[in-house]
Amino acid sequence: MDCKKEENEKECACKDTTCKNHGICCDCIKNHRKLGNLPRCLRK
Repeated sequence: MDCKKEENEKECACKDTTCKNHGICCDCIKNHRKLGNLPRCLRK
C-alpha cells in the first residue's frame, strides 16, 4: 500500500507540522499507540 502523505496532510488535524510522522497516518498511529495515547485525528 502506498502512503498518500500529500493527500493526508491536507486533512491532518495535528498542529505539529514538524513531526516526522505528519501525514504518514500508519506510522503516526503506531507511535501514539506505543506511547499509550491517541493522535489528534482520533480524538473528539
